Amino acid sequence: MNQYFNAAQGLKKMFIAQIGTIICTVCTSIAAAGTLVFAAAGSLGLTGLFGLLTVVGAIGAIVFAIINLVGLNGAGKDIEGCKTAFTIAIISIVVSLCGSFLKSLALLFTLAGLVLSFLITYYVCTSVSGVMASIGARDIADSGNNVWKIYLACNIIQAVIAILNLTPVLSLLAGIGSIANLVVALVGLILYMIFLHKSSKALGA
Repeated sequence: MNQYFNAAQGLKKMFIAQIGTIICTVCTSIAAAGTLVFAAAGSLGLTGLFGLLTVVGAIGAIVFAIINLVGLNGAGKDIEGCKTAFTIAIISIVVSLCGSFLKSLALLFTLAGLVLSFLITYYVCTSVSGVMASIGARDIADSGNNVWKIYLACNIIQAVIAILNLTPVLSLLAGIGSIANLVVALVGLILYMIFLHKSSKALGA
């Protein structure tokens, strides 16, 4: 019996959830842009259609977030680091909800969210990389260690941007930094997805 069966299936679910989240984000972004354009043009039918797409994208994002949590919980049954990441993910949700109500502490909750988000990725990557190294998949292990370092850099930059946005004079600089950080974050996300996919395959998914 595969001792990492739960981890393999969990990582596979996490991979699928990442793909689904990206698709939902793209759909929501397109829908938001389309709603603005056609609302300005007075086309109520198309505006309503894009509005529906926004709702579908939002619901899809929630569904895939749940799938990611289910996968993370499953992986945690075999890999201790993933179990820790699951606990942090629950804490992150609570922090996010608190931040949506306590607007006066928005920056504090934003920074806390960034730290928690990084820790989730860190524990997943380092623990799964450890398993990959133990089964001889050194190339996958190395890629996992590279992923969390990219995420660390992105989160640090994002934290700096959040602080810069507090000062109107520096908001333009923050905007430019956000664009550059988005590109790096996209690369990190793609590498993370590849890491999850290869890891799940290596464990027999």
